[in-house]
Amino acid sequence: MKTKLTKAAIDKIPFADLGTQKTVYDTLLPGFALRIGATSKTFIVYKRMAHGAPKRVTLGKYGHLTVDQARAAAQDALANLSKGVDVIAERKAAKASAEKRRASDTETLRWLLDEYKREQIVSLKGGNKGTIRSIDGTAKYFGQRKLILLRKEGGSWVDDQTIVLSDWLERPFRSISPDEVIERFDWFAKGKPQKLIGGELKPISRTHQIAFKYFSAAFKFIIPRMRQKGEILQNPADILSVYKRWKPTDKRKRFVDFEKAEFATWWNALTDYRTENPVASDYIFFSLLQTARSIDVRTLCWSQVDMDQRRVHYAKTKNGEDYVFPLTELAYEVLKRRKHSAINKFVFGYEASNTGHMPEGCKYHFEQLSKRGAKYVSSHDLRRTWASAAHMLDINERTINYLLKHTIDDVNEHYFMRNEGKLRNALQSVEDFFVQQVAKFSADAKGEYIRDVQSVDTASA
Repeated sequence: MKTKLTKAAIDKIPFADLGTQKTVYDTLLPGFALRIGATSKTFIVYKRMAHGAPKRVTLGKYGHLTVDQARAAAQDALANLSKGVDVIAERKAAKASAEKRRASDTETLRWLLDEYKREQIVSLKGGNKGTIRSIDGTAKYFGQRKLILLRKEGGSWVDDQTIVLSDWLERPFRSISPDEVIERFDWFAKGKPQKLIGGELKPISRTHQIAFKYFSAAFKFIIPRMRQKGEILQNPADILSVYKRWKPTDKRKRFVDFEKAEFATWWNALTDYRTENPVASDYIFFSLLQTARSIDVRTLCWSQVDMDQRRVHYAKTKNGEDYVFPLTELAYEVLKRRKHSAINKFVFGYEASNTGHMPEGCKYHFEQLSKRGAKYVSSHDLRRTWASAAHMLDINERTINYLLKHTIDDVNEHYFMRNEGKLRNALQSVEDFFVQQVAKFSADAKGEYIRDVQSVDTASA
């Protein structure tokens, strides 16, 4: 159909039947046309090219554009097409550019960290609480923050100046440059920690590195996704590797030395503490004997314990795996006492805690042991104590790693079948060794834990 496109003419043209379209070409401007659907009338330009397929350019809907406006736009589009300008490609590029600008404004560093946590940590890896807490803690290193810088004076660190670091969380993450990253990292490397480390004043050494590791990981996560959309990005945190800013953290070596009297002192202090706080004492003993992480023990439920088979099922541990551990003699005695005094579904139910179980971190209870003369250690130091004893007893390295719930990812792991008897022997060997060491360094030690194991040995004999 052809006609002179005017307002009156367009108004008279009926809409097309549902599911069909028709086109009316303008008699004044070749290539200018009106495409009519069931609910709308749209101005278009249609031009046959000398080489290649015909081009059709959508100008806009009638009502949004007047006929005169549409005809003027059609003349511009036809002129560009005649010159070989790809009007459609230009429009797509303009749209993509506008979308990129919009995304640049809304996709902030906070957005990036949230996306990384949601997709990579929670959806893909199951959302370990400790990891989520660490990522959330990362934010405080990239928000606006006052930072006290330290300087060396006479061999000691002293307060220097206070600076204010700008807020990056609400900035478009694309706008953060490598130079800014290394500058901020270096500021924190001179920063005063919120808590003194071992009572000694010295710069932040580890926590800021963790924050920047997550910062870098978030960029590594988003870069391939942006590449799929045609956008090339660089990780601004790469500069930290280029200039060797990552520093290895000091490996912690604290443990209760079972080859010294301090072990018997610690063990007997814990036994004595049971008269004051039986739940906390049993919790610490059980953690040592099962070489368990605190996160696995404090939330342990009775539904995970098989008293008849003497097994404990640790579900969804730090590495995402489930483990079934046999119970040694003393560990079993601990659970029998807890079962007799159970107050809720948790093995180590604790009335003083809002969660109903032993609270996260037992610093207070370890401090109480110190008041009784014991060496101050943490829950993780107990795992180090157990592992050191297991190595000294020449227990198989793979068995030790399994009992520590470490990820084993070599090619032979697929063929390694767990033997409960072997695991029980390993745990029992370390437990018996501990008891022997306590007896060796405290001839008058008469704690209930000692008597229990001696009675078991006598009965076995």
